Amino acid sequence: MAKIKGNRNIFVGFGIILVFILIAFVYFSPQLEGKQLDAHDLSTYRGGARELLDFRAETGEEAIWTNSMFGGMPGYLLSTRYEGNLVSKGQALINVIPRPTRYLILMFSLFFALLLILKVNVWVSAVGALAYGMFSFLFVIIDAGHVTKAHTLTYMALVVGGVLLAYKRNPLVGSLLTALSLSWMLSASHPQMTYYAGIMVLIIGVTYLVYAFKEKTLPAFTKTSALLVLAAVLAVGTNFGNLYTVYEYGKYSMRGESDLTPQDDDQTSGLDKSYILDYSYDLGEAMTAFIPRFKGGGMAESLGDESNVYQFFEQNQGKAQARQISQNLPLYWGTQPISSAPFYYGAVLCFLFVFGLFVLKGKDKWWLVAVVVVSFLLSLGKNFGFLSHFMIDYFPGYNKFRDVKNIIVIQQFAMALMGVLAVRELYLNRQNKTDLLQKLKYSWFIAGGLALVFVLLPGLAGDFRTPSDARLVQAGWPDQLMEALRADRKMVLRTDAFKTFLFVTIAAGVIWLYVKQKLKASYALLIWALLIFVDLWPVNKRYLNNDDFVSARKVEVPFSPSKADQEILKDTDPNYRVLNIAVNPFTDASTSYFHKSIGGYHGAKMQRYQEMIEFHISPEMQKLGSRLQNVESQADVEAVFTGLNALNMLNTRYVIYNPNAAPLYNNQALGNAWFVEDVSFVENADEEIAALEDFDPATEAIVDAQFSDVLTSVSFNSGDQPVIELQEYRPNHLKYKASVGSGTPLAVFSEIYYPKGWNAYLDGQPVEHVRVNYVLRAMPVPQGTHEIEFRFEPQSYALGNTVSLASSIVLILALMAVGFFEFKKKAKNEEEETSGEA
Repeated sequence: MAKIKGNRNIFVGFGIILVFILIAFVYFSPQLEGKQLDAHDLSTYRGGARELLDFRAETGEEAIWTNSMFGGMPGYLLSTRYEGNLVSKGQALINVIPRPTRYLILMFSLFFALLLILKVNVWVSAVGALAYGMFSFLFVIIDAGHVTKAHTLTYMALVVGGVLLAYKRNPLVGSLLTALSLSWMLSASHPQMTYYAGIMVLIIGVTYLVYAFKEKTLPAFTKTSALLVLAAVLAVGTNFGNLYTVYEYGKYSMRGESDLTPQDDDQTSGLDKSYILDYSYDLGEAMTAFIPRFKGGGMAESLGDESNVYQFFEQNQGKAQARQISQNLPLYWGTQPISSAPFYYGAVLCFLFVFGLFVLKGKDKWWLVAVVVVSFLLSLGKNFGFLSHFMIDYFPGYNKFRDVKNIIVIQQFAMALMGVLAVRELYLNRQNKTDLLQKLKYSWFIAGGLALVFVLLPGLAGDFRTPSDARLVQAGWPDQLMEALRADRKMVLRTDAFKTFLFVTIAAGVIWLYVKQKLKASYALLIWALLIFVDLWPVNKRYLNNDDFVSARKVEVPFSPSKADQEILKDTDPNYRVLNIAVNPFTDASTSYFHKSIGGYHGAKMQRYQEMIEFHISPEMQKLGSRLQNVESQADVEAVFTGLNALNMLNTRYVIYNPNAAPLYNNQALGNAWFVEDVSFVENADEEIAALEDFDPATEAIVDAQFSDVLTSVSFNSGDQPVIELQEYRPNHLKYKASVGSGTPLAVFSEIYYPKGWNAYLDGQPVEHVRVNYVLRAMPVPQGTHEIEFRFEPQSYALGNTVSLASSIVLILALMAVGFFEFKKKAKNEEEETSGEA
């Protein structure tokens, strides 16, 4: 009988997962037509990664380095495969389903698995998984194209499930499940989401440690914790290739410490504090979890003809203009620089969380409460500066990530889990009617009462103004229109608050009817599921809907070449750079799609290059723009590039100033490589970057004194002018031919210096090269004709793949062995049960 019941539960579980798949495909129905998501960050990814992707398609190899963005940078955070990670290949089955549909399926299914691990009723687990998966954060980040963030987030439930299984019932199986799920989470490549999940697991561990002392079970806790640590090590090992290379690169990126002397307390060993905390919640913004448009929603909200702004434009400019304006209203009035949508958890889920505060007891309640409180305080960022600065200064790794409000992902996770556990408690203890009804009343008073307050008194939320309103006034919006906008902000708050009150009241009523035995459990769950969809589906569709999907061709080829691009592409030289001042070059990936760009779009560009942008490239762009305004002849065009040292030494051959016109040709660009006549040594990075202001890069090289020993052989001879030219180009392999008549001059290469991988060879023999001009490479070249090569051969990549392969084999063998013994154990138990029944 037990075996029959177990098989039935398995079939029910698979049936529920099929329902999850159906719901996901219904939501993302355009994917059934072959369409794909058209999102900003997906387009910029294809722009920045094109050289890497093309190289892989043409050669079957990994380039690992691209010259298409910011002069050149490693491809670790763009598109690099790590063949040593065999465990990640276990996701092949789910990867058949197109993204983002598969991310929603994973969100549903893995939270469902977590609830089953916690022995929650299968039907309660199914509805709980729906509530968790419909969390609007997932849909908002998918709409923005943050697919690695979405993918990483899906595995959080399974990681927590493995940890809880280890502590509660089966340390070995739970630890292996943790290792497997954490391995998949790490391979999804969004360190920030994994980091936040780690904070949650740490809180779980501390809570269970406190209870271990209290319950005198410290030895068992210690053994389980040791197994979980080993599991984490194994998961890291399977991803050692990507983790080690990214860790290595991180020291040289914006996420690492600058070599420049700090100018103020804002600088850290990672990102600047102001940059980290730029996107912080305030108390009002946190309310969007409960009332979605508490702060107006997004910066381009669509309202109908009932809106005050619509009526204003209808009266003054007609219905057509009113309809157009009211489809993109700047309703957001929070304190963040921008916001595309609120992160709404769902009214019913929030209510059940409050209910859980009253009905749950024990360690699971307290770690969940701790996660909610800690994540809430950290999401406040600059608005709770004491804690945020403490974390930035003292908590390892915290200063490597920005947009701190994202930590609310673990808050929502904890609230969802507590809400489901509260429902489980309700089903298990319905007989205690008086106590449950009393706690239900308190929960409704708190949640429903809070929503009702803002229905009746929306002005308590604030004055519905934001500093960004000044831009609207500057654009010509009169006072009457601004008042209409504020009235609309108040209207959507009141509307959403009323909806929240209604959903909370219905949910409370369902529980009351169930406790009073006037409603069956199955009907109560069905109503809960309907409330989830009626509440969350339209909110999510407001920000991610069918309009966000386009033909696969448009996604695969996101940019079309402009007239300027077409002219530049006629140049057959394989290696020169382009500056596009028709856009913001440092938030643009379209130029990288066609050319090797001075700019690009990436949150972890090389630190020294970022400093070059700030100290030299941006000021030179301003000079260039000013000079172009006074151009009257071709001679004037040629003269505008005089003295633009940074742009010239970076071989900026073309400047796009108008995409529909021919580009400017820079005849002062110094080319792929050249020989200089003099070397000036400086003592530190401050002197090095300052020296670039007043020197001639064509004849002089600025070198940090730390490289002086490598340049002892350099000698400058007044004889024949040495010659060097690029012979072959691949992103990870450059080959030059040099002819030197006499002496040992210094050759400067217009390539970005990165010591962790780039090796120099002279006639096939390895030689040392140095950093010059703050970001470029250089090496002495002796008399004669020589072949010079630069090969990108990072040891971290080779070592990382080896460690990943070994760790993957260990984890796979461990999973097979434990799976075999667990199967044998289960079969033996079923055989004993059958014998006992006989």
